[in-house]
Amino acid sequence: MPLYLVVIVLQVVCVIHVVKTGRNQIWIYVLVLLSLAGIAAYLIAELLPDLLGGRGARRLAAGTAKRLDPGRGARRRAADLDMAETAENKRLLAEEYLGLGRIEEAVGLYESALTGPHADDPTLWLGLARAQHQCGDAEAALHALDRLRNADADFQSAEGHLIYACSLEALGRDGEALVEYEAISAYFLGEEARCRHALLLLKCGRIEHARSILDEIVKRAARGTRRYRREQAEWIEIARQTIARQAVPA
Repeated sequence: MPLYLVVIVLQVVCVIHVVKTGRNQIWIYVLVLLSLAGIAAYLIAELLPDLLGGRGARRLAAGTAKRLDPGRGARRRAADLDMAETAENKRLLAEEYLGLGRIEEAVGLYESALTGPHADDPTLWLGLARAQHQCGDAEAALHALDRLRNADADFQSAEGHLIYACSLEALGRDGEALVEYEAISAYFLGEEARCRHALLLLKCGRIEHARSILDEIVKRAARGTRRYRREQAEWIEIARQTIARQAVPA
């Protein structure tokens, strides 16, 4: 049988499977328009997890589905929220919205969740601070983090600490931001905190201290695993480029 006929048969079989099993109808368009690539994507995202049932297969399927249909998770969370308007469902939908860049909607969901028995929920305050930081409202992010600290003085979050430092810097409170960057650099996983600390030191004219941090980022990247270099690629490259531009002398 010619290859194109095999492809057509597979497309038809997959489309029938989509309809019979109640899969998202967007798969029909993917299968028809992308031909072999669409068939491969459908097999990986929808059939492979059922056949293998392993964590790796589920993770691969989730990644494929997210790339093909990035709004899928948000639609599922929105449906959950329609069924039960709980603070947890609002939080989960807000997180999906942040991933899609729908930041103002995420802010609204967090704010609406922070009422009644959840008015002092530190996880919700952290989520609100994250959303406000992403939309560039440094003052509001600081306020949310202060409310979090007042609600639960023992709550610890490296992400929250970094947002606090970034917000101080955005508001021109460089001295306070340097103190926070130095503190968080001691325990933050990854290079973002250290890199931001070095860049602010440069801005403040503290060149030698900045250079030592940038050099250490590059050295740590050379010693690190391939996965670490991949995950921290953005900040490693910023450090390298900053040195290469001779923003600080050798």
